[in-house]
Amino acid sequence: MSPPPRRRTLDLLVMADPGWPTEVAERLKEDLAGLLGEAPPDVDWRVTVVSSPLGVIAQTDLPRMMYALNERLQGRTWDIAVFVTDLPYRDKARPVVLMLSPSEQIALLSLPSLGMFRISRRVREAVLGAIGELLPAKLGETLLPRRIQYAGKRRYYVLPGIWGRARLLAGMVRANRPWLLFLGLSRALAGVFATTAFGLISNDVWQVSRHLDAAHDAFLTFASITAVVAWLVIDHELWERPSGEMARHRARLYNVATIMTLYVGIVCLYAVLFLLVTVTAVFLLTPETVRATVGQEPSAGYYLSLAWFITSMGTVGGALGVGLEDDRAVRQAAYGTRQRQGQRQDTDWPGTD
Repeated sequence: MSPPPRRRTLDLLVMADPGWPTEVAERLKEDLAGLLGEAPPDVDWRVTVVSSPLGVIAQTDLPRMMYALNERLQGRTWDIAVFVTDLPYRDKARPVVLMLSPSEQIALLSLPSLGMFRISRRVREAVLGAIGELLPAKLGETLLPRRIQYAGKRRYYVLPGIWGRARLLAGMVRANRPWLLFLGLSRALAGVFATTAFGLISNDVWQVSRHLDAAHDAFLTFASITAVVAWLVIDHELWERPSGEMARHRARLYNVATIMTLYVGIVCLYAVLFLLVTVTAVFLLTPETVRATVGQEPSAGYYLSLAWFITSMGTVGGALGVGLEDDRAVRQAAYGTRQRQGQRQDTDWPGTD
């Protein structure tokens, strides 16, 4: 009778940028406990999550990148190391999902390339695929289900075509978490509510809104939201100014993601404000009061048009308040700013520029 096989313990180190990447890594640790249970009975996995700013510039020179990441692992025990970041990476304009270095047993996962939806599932598949690539071939084949292994031994896993670039942008907006921008604009909200309160009690506003159709209201909505976005970009210096060919590509990507994030955040602000103004107008402005001013019975459509107009006015008025905001509440929407903050928290690594 042959002796039972000797048990092996493999250390999987997951190092993630602070914030959303760390949250993703913590959920991943819980998921891996069950998924890696499909391993052979003689293999135990020890998964460790570390939150630390990676401080690596978004460039795709893999040898230099992996050298810098390897330096980050000094003093730690690991069999496989996976870095999780919310910085975007591209290889000849193609979004990079995974970077692998089999010789170093290191992988880097770029969350924005996973898009905006089903992030947890895509992270699991990407990390399990990376493990399957980095483990010795025989062990990797028996350890991971075939359905989640990535084929081939390439250095990069990229998203081809225009849909890949669109998914990268959507993922960058998701990584910026625009709802946090909405929650952080507390001082702007004060200016918005002050302006809307004036509109609700102004007879002139009631008269003007009576003559506005849906096309004019829609234009005012777009103009008011754009005004707030422009003011945020200018006042908080969120626009990236490139220098050099690679920097121009990166700055263009960062600027588009920042603008999209700001629009999503301000649209959320606008929607909440519109709901509040509509409810307030219905309960505050009685039909008798409005009829005495506009000369006709107010319909439901009139109340909606009035709330629509007042919301646009309030949003433009709020643009004056966003200049008073704490930079931290706004700058989190800008990739370039977050990247520089992460680098300041870390040491200067060899091989980064």
